[in-house]
Amino acid sequence: MNSNNNTRKILLTRYGKKSFLNQKNKTESCIHLLNTPKIQCLPLNNFNCNEVKRTIANNTKTNDKHDHSNRIPELKQECKNSRLLMTSSLNSRYQLNFKNYIQELYKALIKECNYNLLDLNSFNTTLDFESLTSVTNRTLKAIKDQQIFSVLGYFPIISKELKKRGWVEKRDPYRSPINYSQCLKSSPWMVNWIESPPLISSVNEKEGAMERLKSLQSWSFLKNKRSDFIFVTRKQLINWSTLSKLTCVSQITKHVFCTKNGLALCLESYKNVESNLMFPRCHYIRNEADNDAFVEDYITTALVSTLKFIVKAIENNKRIFTANGNIPYEIINFVEQCIIQFLNKQITGNTETGIWKFKSQKEKWNEFMIHYTKLIIDSNAQFNQEYTNELELDVYAKFKYLLEKMKPYRPQHYIDGITNTWIIKPTSNCSGHGIMLSRDLQTIQQKITENDIFRNNYILQKYIERPLLVYTCKIDLRQWFLVTNMNPVVVWMYKEGYVRFCANSFSMENMHESVHLSNVRLQIKYRKIRNSQVPEECMWDYRELQNHLRKIGQDYVWDELIFPGMSESIYAVLQAATDTSSYRDNTFQLFGADFLITENFIPYLIEINSIPGLNPSTSVIANLVPMLLSDIVKVTVDYKKNSNADTGLFVKVVPEKWKPSASAVVVDSRNQFDSLTAVVPFTFDYHRRWMDSINKKLVALRLRNESSNVRKL
Repeated sequence: MNSNNNTRKILLTRYGKKSFLNQKNKTESCIHLLNTPKIQCLPLNNFNCNEVKRTIANNTKTNDKHDHSNRIPELKQECKNSRLLMTSSLNSRYQLNFKNYIQELYKALIKECNYNLLDLNSFNTTLDFESLTSVTNRTLKAIKDQQIFSVLGYFPIISKELKKRGWVEKRDPYRSPINYSQCLKSSPWMVNWIESPPLISSVNEKEGAMERLKSLQSWSFLKNKRSDFIFVTRKQLINWSTLSKLTCVSQITKHVFCTKNGLALCLESYKNVESNLMFPRCHYIRNEADNDAFVEDYITTALVSTLKFIVKAIENNKRIFTANGNIPYEIINFVEQCIIQFLNKQITGNTETGIWKFKSQKEKWNEFMIHYTKLIIDSNAQFNQEYTNELELDVYAKFKYLLEKMKPYRPQHYIDGITNTWIIKPTSNCSGHGIMLSRDLQTIQQKITENDIFRNNYILQKYIERPLLVYTCKIDLRQWFLVTNMNPVVVWMYKEGYVRFCANSFSMENMHESVHLSNVRLQIKYRKIRNSQVPEECMWDYRELQNHLRKIGQDYVWDELIFPGMSESIYAVLQAATDTSSYRDNTFQLFGADFLITENFIPYLIEINSIPGLNPSTSVIANLVPMLLSDIVKVTVDYKKNSNADTGLFVKVVPEKWKPSASAVVVDSRNQFDSLTAVVPFTFDYHRRWMDSINKKLVALRLRNESSNVRKL
């Protein structure tokens, strides 16, 4: 009781009364909230924050709690002012909506195409002497000041922003970034697939022709000069062998974290430990050892899920015992025995525990999996044992106790849910292609093998079964971040992004892709049959999500948990990847990370994209990308020269204290079994007797192992 009161006080201090009341029935939620590190935003230049400072609060210190609670009104006012400034800034730059964005972008693109296809000779226009001199002088000055840039691909916003700063574009007039003639023949919907939104401009035909003449004049000076700044999103377009060391380029030479298997390997050490990085555990199956590790994880998850199912059912007053049940009661004893041996294995380090040798115990495990599957799928499943109140309390006490004892060894127990569902991802595909969900071990094994040989092209990732739902539908977030150094790591998080909706209501019983996979190109098929409350494009921007969070009483959860949590995870990934990345000076790169938010508002990193899809496939993206590209120039050009420069909506993540990755749970070998029983006493005597029997079993197992080792010697 005292422990619960202390937890409540800490939560009230850190998150406010309303936020805690909304979470008070979620004990596991509270644990995650308490263990989540925080990042504070330091506003500069009217919300154009340059730094996000990470502070790990020690909530056990009275003075720290007192200082924090005193600052709550001040922090709330800062957040309110920041939001007003941000909203004002965004409103002034938003132009497009779902009904008009295709027409507006297509109109702008056709206008640009026509200007670039003009026959300048028949147009009968030339640069006058003054204009010719001006262009020549500006070009020569740019060469002297090292302000020559190239854009490889279609990013007109980048060109516009750099020209505003006096830079001159090195652009071959005979090689256009897109096929203008083909665009004129295409339907308006083709604008969805160009690399970034076209520039909505008021330039008329004559001005367009003059701009082309100026580019031709500049090209005569620049064609043999090196570029000082290259913006490109596709690494293969760069001629790395001839690239000058002085040229700033928007591609990091080598990184492993942008492939599914690369990210899984990079974060292998985070799989079963608590850390600042929230990443659903993955298995990259390359050989028999990898497969064995997955099978052990799969079966352990099933055992823990059984504990959860039974505890939850009893807490919800669901009758799961009857004389005519369809699941043998022996399954409960089997689960208890397995969990105890698992704990013994973890504590003693014994790897020879018989029941965990799955290959030699196939019949037992197959029988368990049949009954486990029935338990989670059949709503009428019951254990074949006559109900008594004492029986129910006894089983509840055992399984509740074992569940608590398992948590230190299952750091991701919260996201696991009950159904043991895994997501199978091809390592090479993107946009949701080839992904499938399964909770059946045999189906998973068939998918990853061919003729009994591991295919090495699939990642098995634990599916998050407890996501945050908006209007009963699952969402995920696309978070942009900019890396400007890898040694040491310097990363900038963008304060805007987009929220992708699944079209239909979330359910772990319905495995359809419209329920579980939120990729834009996939969900576009289901817009017409979507949940009526889901937006037309199955997408929001961050501002709309924050408004929704305020409506459900979670006013500051974005600033206190979600955005700081995403920043923590991104920084942790980059730190983990420094040894496997190849970085050259004068390099930066924009990435897109996908995050899923759990129902207790913890962001879990799903994957990272090196080409983060800037094409205007929705009006939300069409509005955000011009802002994003403009702000990239602010960071990579303006801030590089002046650390007080406006960085738009980019904020730098600066760790005050970087902790190395947490090590696995350590148990004092001198008190291996005492540590297992160090829990709050149960209310009833028979609970204590059951704990004593558990200890006796563990002691007997230890003595048996020691005796076996002596015989071997």
